[in-house]
This record gives sequence, C-alpha cells and structure tokens, in this order.
Amino acid sequence: MVWPFNKKREEAAVQQEQTEPQLQNYSAGKKYLLEDTKPRFANESQSQYAKSQEQASLRKAWETVSWNDFSLQRLVQIPCLRDAGMSGFTSMFVLGGVIFLYHKNPAKAANWAVGGFMLGSIVGWEQCRMRRKKSFQTAQMARNTIANKEKPMMNPVVHDDRVKKEWEGHTSDKTSQRPWYKLW
Repeated sequence: MVWPFNKKREEAAVQQEQTEPQLQNYSAGKKYLLEDTKPRFANESQSQYAKSQEQASLRKAWETVSWNDFSLQRLVQIPCLRDAGMSGFTSMFVLGGVIFLYHKNPAKAANWAVGGFMLGSIVGWEQCRMRRKKSFQTAQMARNTIANKEKPMMNPVVHDDRVKKEWEGHTSDKTSQRPWYKLW
C-alpha cells in the first residue's frame, strides 16, 4: 500500500520529469500534440508497480505517512471529502437538534449528534463514490462508442454519377426564392 498524498512520491515524479529529455520538435509558443509526448506509463513500469504493490506491507505504508499529509491543502484534494462532510454536518445538526428538542438533555443530544455526523458522513461518502463510479463508467462507454464508431473520412471518396443525379432534384427554384421569414 502507498499513501496517495505522500510528498516523497511527488518529489520522485518531479525528479523523473527532470531526467526525461525535452521534446525535439518543440519550439516556444508552439502547441505540441499527444503524438509528440512519450507515454506516461510504459508496460514495464506497470508491471514493476504491480510487483511493488504485492510486496508492500502495512509497516512500509505507515512509514510513508507524515503529519503534512493531513494538512488542509492535502485533505481538500480527496474527491468525496466535501460531500461527505456536508452531509455529515447536516445530519449532525438535524439529529442533534431533534433529540435536544425532544429530550431536553444536552448530553444525549450531543451523543446522537456525533452518531448522526458519522452516519451522515458514511452515507455521503458512499453516495459520492457511487456517482463518481457511474460517471467514470459512462465516460468509458462513451470512449468505447467513439472508438468503435465508423470513420467514413478514412474511406476513399467515390464520385458516383448516380448519387449526383439523386441530389440534383432536391433543390428547387421555388424553395430558394422563398424568404426565410413569414409575416403572417
């Protein structure tokens, strides 16, 4: 396991970018295309990453965690944290307020509020993850549909006299002389 918000991991990525040679056909101000860049992940690096994942242990993962990983700047990068927090705080105030109004006991209301916060956070987290998963699946289906779509521009153009004759009758002088607007 690797902690996803590790500063060491980012430093290694920066060092890797610095060691890569610059693009040969790039000039200042010119946009470079995807074909000009090297693949981000080579097949060998993926297999090495998989092997390192298999060999990872809890102790190695714990060593990568630091206090800087829990800074506000790092925490807001977690995709569903905001949704989980908003639903957790909402359920905390609602449940705590209802219990306080019903029992008139602040200690009991505080206990129920904490429980509501935890339950609301879990529900919000799971809903957000489910929405993200569904949107990623939809995006993947769209990519697959576009990839499998017929590409007529790749086929050679065939100039057929029969097709030209069919389209000649589609335009008439009457429709071309009519104005595009109609007064009444």
